[in-house]
Amino acid sequence: MKKGKKELLLAAVILLIAAAGFFINYLNHRQPAVMAEVNVDGQVVASYDLHQNLETTIQGYNGGTNHLVIQDGFLWIDEATCSDKVCIHQGKITMNGELVVCLPNRVIVTITEPEK
Repeated sequence: MKKGKKELLLAAVILLIAAAGFFINYLNHRQPAVMAEVNVDGQVVASYDLHQNLETTIQGYNGGTNHLVIQDGFLWIDEATCSDKVCIHQGKITMNGELVVCLPNRVIVTITEPEK
C-alpha cells in the first residue's frame, strides 16, 4: 500500500471513531433531565427539580450574583452582575449534560439525572 493511501485510511478510521463517540454521547444526553445542580467556586451549593418552577438568586464568587429561572422544565440565567453577560446569552437549557457558566462569578449550573 502506498504511503498516501495509508494516511487516508488512518484519517478515515479516526473520523469514524470520532463520529461513533459523538453519536453515543448524543444518545446519552438527548433526553430531558430532571435536576439542576448549582456549583459556586467548585462547591455544590444547591440542587433544584426542573419540574418545579422557581426563581432564585445565586450568590457567586466575590459578591457576584446570578438570577436563575426554572420554568416548564427549562433553565436559564436572566440577570447577572458580571461584566460580560455570557451566561445570560447562553439561553434556555433542558437536556441532560447541558450547562450554563458564569466565569466571573464562578457559577456553573449543570442539568443532570438524579443519583440512583
